[in-house]
Amino acid sequence: MGRAERKAEAREEIVRREQHRDRRRQISRILHKPAAERSPGERELLEGYAELVQELEKTRQRRERLRYREQEVVDGAEILQKKVLELAEAVRGAENLVIYTGAGISTAAAIPDYRGPSGVWTLLNKGRSVSTGDLSEAEPTFTHMCIARLHKAGLVQHVVSQNCDGLHLRSGLPRDATSEVHGNMYIEVCTSCSPHREYVRLFDVTERTALHKHNTGRSCHKCAEELRDSIVHFGERGKLAQPLNWVGAVKAAKAADVILCLGSSLKILKKYHCLWGMNRPSTRRPKLYIVNLQWTPKDALATLKIHGKCDEVMQLLMDDLKLDVPEYNRSLDPIFSMAVPLRPGEHDSHTRNLIKAAQSPDQPPSLSLQALSGGWFGKGCTKGRRKAK
Repeated sequence: MGRAERKAEAREEIVRREQHRDRRRQISRILHKPAAERSPGERELLEGYAELVQELEKTRQRRERLRYREQEVVDGAEILQKKVLELAEAVRGAENLVIYTGAGISTAAAIPDYRGPSGVWTLLNKGRSVSTGDLSEAEPTFTHMCIARLHKAGLVQHVVSQNCDGLHLRSGLPRDATSEVHGNMYIEVCTSCSPHREYVRLFDVTERTALHKHNTGRSCHKCAEELRDSIVHFGERGKLAQPLNWVGAVKAAKAADVILCLGSSLKILKKYHCLWGMNRPSTRRPKLYIVNLQWTPKDALATLKIHGKCDEVMQLLMDDLKLDVPEYNRSLDPIFSMAVPLRPGEHDSHTRNLIKAAQSPDQPPSLSLQALSGGWFGKGCTKGRRKAK
């Protein structure tokens, strides 16, 4: 084929594409009209382009389904109360209750979720910028403190979290009862040491890291090899024993008879088949309770779906269980006792703000022995919701 023929063919292809786009727009305009208002010529045109009509109809249905799934639904006060009473009975009767948490439990700490109306992915899909604020100012929310209290009361055996914000750790929830399956932004690890050596910091260690690039620029105090963050990005497989604790998560899931999902879209967690017990006979599968304002892919399998904000649902639940909920006390935050100080020469290795210790004159900023021995739920406990500061 000569040059002239190729150019003519290219021009014809361009014309065909433009004609197809024009026809697509024309058909789309007709489909937006009520059927009774379409002219005979328009009805004839739709019949002549049945395949295109079918394609446009499928596109419309996908968009409507997506809009429906992004909508936030809120149960009325009466319905919410009734549902929470049912949840409370399940919590009381559970032998092995496991909680799965997502970004929705941290929104009260001014940390954005992902798929809500102001979520990270929602805003990015709209071409808008995302601001996370200063995460060093974030504190465990009322829901975080409720979960820690439920564990202390023996009502929750394990917590599997998708969040990297470290707020479960800071709420006083024991490390062995927590699986941070996507990592912790305050923990860096030496993978050259055996077993791996963990360094808890008072600042976000991910400043220099990214997908498939995990070295933080600091080195191990023992072997001098470079440290890496613990974050698991989309498309990566987490292999660290801690803080991911997949061993603990899988063991807990196998024993679970009740699973409570709080503030998670479950679009990622659903892919971890080991967490759902679907390989068991249907009569022996764990009962699933979901607290989320939006649709999740596990809704159809749920024993109960509660459309409510996590803090409000947990307030009603704790009231019904008659459990006092401790206020977060920065002077008892475990991260201050766990944190490993930077060595000389490392202080310029990051620019992120530090989590500041409490400055109360009658309580030293370091974690007290009382907290280490289980005194977290002693003084300062209040029934129900935390008092506004």
